[in-house]
Amino acid sequence: MGKVIKILAGLFIVVIIGIAIVISTFDVNQYKGEITQVVEDATGRKLDIGGDIGFKISLIPTVVIEDVKFANASWGSKPDMLTLDKFEVQVSLMPLLSGNIHVNRVILLAPEILLETDKKGKGNWVLDIEQAEEKAAPSSESSTPLPAIIVSEVHIENAGITYKDGITGKETRVVIENVVLESDSFDDPLSLLVKVAYQEIPLKIEGSLGSVNQLMANENYPVDIDIEVSDAKIGLHGLVAKPMEGKGLDLELKFNVESLSKLSKLAETELPALGPISLSGKLSDGKDSYSIKSLKLQAGKTDLSGDITANLAGKRPALAARLSSNSIDLVELSGGEAAAKKEVKKERMFSADPLPLEALKSVNANVTINAKQIKTSSLVLEKTKIVLTLKNGNLSIKPLSTLVAGGTMNANIGLNASGKTAKLVTDISIKGLEPSQLEYYKGRIKGAKTDVTIKVNGSGNSVSKIMAGLNGKLLVKTGKGELKDSKTKAVGTDLFSLLNPTAASREGTLIECGVINFKIKDGIATADKGIAVAANSMNVIGSGTIDLKTEKLDIGITPQAREGAGISVGQLAELVRIRGTLANPKPGIDSMAALKAGA
Repeated sequence: MGKVIKILAGLFIVVIIGIAIVISTFDVNQYKGEITQVVEDATGRKLDIGGDIGFKISLIPTVVIEDVKFANASWGSKPDMLTLDKFEVQVSLMPLLSGNIHVNRVILLAPEILLETDKKGKGNWVLDIEQAEEKAAPSSESSTPLPAIIVSEVHIENAGITYKDGITGKETRVVIENVVLESDSFDDPLSLLVKVAYQEIPLKIEGSLGSVNQLMANENYPVDIDIEVSDAKIGLHGLVAKPMEGKGLDLELKFNVESLSKLSKLAETELPALGPISLSGKLSDGKDSYSIKSLKLQAGKTDLSGDITANLAGKRPALAARLSSNSIDLVELSGGEAAAKKEVKKERMFSADPLPLEALKSVNANVTINAKQIKTSSLVLEKTKIVLTLKNGNLSIKPLSTLVAGGTMNANIGLNASGKTAKLVTDISIKGLEPSQLEYYKGRIKGAKTDVTIKVNGSGNSVSKIMAGLNGKLLVKTGKGELKDSKTKAVGTDLFSLLNPTAASREGTLIECGVINFKIKDGIATADKGIAVAANSMNVIGSGTIDLKTEKLDIGITPQAREGAGISVGQLAELVRIRGTLANPKPGIDSMAALKAGA
């Protein structure tokens, strides 16, 4: 029996040697025509192999193809969709027995790929294979899962990928200088090096990944990657629990850039010179969600910390965030003091630009922000709390509480954009505000603590439309204070100069109290004797309207001399009328009223 086995074994070896000799002497190039024809029949595109096809048989077969061209769509801008100097692939045979494909090595030299769409948006990667699909009989059996394909070594050199959008005409270009992915064995880590240029912007990816066997086992997979692009540095370090599914993220995320303006070319828009910027956090995932925990962001003078989660389940993504800050500098974030000073004075206060209502419908959100200080161009907010919820286009800011200019502000703001026209509801209460702490009134007003109540509602798809149909009320109450004369007059100080021309020699006007009460209906704000000020030398009563549609003012102010103030009625102006617009109010003597009074 042993002798028979030896004979059979010898025959088997002879057969294997014979097959190897036949294959080694076999020239596959004589079948290039048949190979290219099969590809053309299957894809409807011509395949041209200008060079040789090399084939080496072993337990790790190697195929080499040179000078390859694959035709573009008939309507394409160039004749070829793909050109390639050399393609080499080496595959292990033994893993095929277990239903897996292990590619030992892939080499691509100078591949040039053109992706483009026509004016209707159809891509050149859509192949004309309708006839082949018609011939294919439908199968009643369940589809067989595709085998796992694992690549342990990749080399790509001098590659180019161009994308042309036939609708917009925009062209995007990626040049690959070098891509190397390799390891010593299936048990060793994979080293990665990528050097590419996106729209002439250099991009470098370098680091290491877990082994091929760790990937195949779909278990804790190490990731240690550093990315450099447009002077920005990005780091991803940690584990992926189920790498084959892209789930179970446990990664430390880091991002640094000296200035946001460095990313302008990448973002294809001019970004402010804000910086330095640093971000760190722990990236993780859940069911249909991704989170950044322990977030720390520093952007110039602004800082944020907390947790952010994005849930992608449902009709629209949902964002949840709990953030805190020591300082938020809105001036710096919007371009700095220089940009604020360059801002051209507008003729209208209320913008006619459409509100971004579609954006409100695209995402749900629940965000809480606690900030010690928020700086704007005109004031500083302290100890601010904002709770923002957005659901199905309905935005609610409730509450918004803050300390502002020595006083407190509490507000509830709602903007419902779920319908065709947005609806605004606002309730704002300010207590104990000190005008002298506001930038515009510094050095012009002393004291005069002020309370403000604003309760309004309106509808429209721009601020100007909402204001044009506004309803509600505005109530302002002020206490004792002093209006100081200034070369640069504020409206209040200038107004009292008109009411009492003889006060020019005095240092200022003392105010005991004041009230401004406007009722607003259909965009018209009306004060029927709703303006009253008690000053040291006179009392002031005012009535009039503000047309919020046109922003025009028409308010009459009548002074009354106070007994014992040392001012006669003749020394006071008969009537001062404030005209102009909200953006450019113009107080002046009402000459017609003065003539009537003198008649």
